[in-house]
Amino acid sequence: MKYTTRGFAPLIALFIVLGVLIVGGIGYVALKPQMTQNAQESVAANTNTSANTNTTPSQENRIKEPVISWKFEAAAEKDNVPYTNVSVTVNGTAHAVGSFQGSCSQVGASGGVDGKGLLAGELSAAQCWFAGGGDEVGVFATEDGGLEVMTGVLSEGEEGAGVVRGNFTIETAYKL
Repeated sequence: MKYTTRGFAPLIALFIVLGVLIVGGIGYVALKPQMTQNAQESVAANTNTSANTNTTPSQENRIKEPVISWKFEAAAEKDNVPYTNVSVTVNGTAHAVGSFQGSCSQVGASGGVDGKGLLAGELSAAQCWFAGGGDEVGVFATEDGGLEVMTGVLSEGEEGAGVVRGNFTIETAYKL
């Protein structure tokens, strides 16, 4: 029996041409990033247009970042210890969190008593501090699109170890 390879030559040439076209197309797109950006913007615009036609206000809030603000009001002293009433407003809805020892302030990106800023998953926070200890109140994002207002403990910790932040408990949980 005699074998022939003449039928494979056109097939191999076809694979080479297809390979060159694919590699060339990928190279062209890589060198022209505005093409992919324009395509992504077009898809996003079409998605937003179709999504916004039938959305309710609560659905629109899920799409946006929450607007969070803090309110601190001096409370009555107890046993010569100053207290501060803390409330947080999220998207226009106020939540009274509680009364905490010391004075309170909002935690910035690189702020807080330890200088490390917000914790993982924390969208905004306030810390109340008095005489080497205190409390942290944070608004945390949940995986299901909701938010949780949580309180945790602050302490100076052991010498050289820095401030300890943790042991958070849920105060309020709600959906955006």
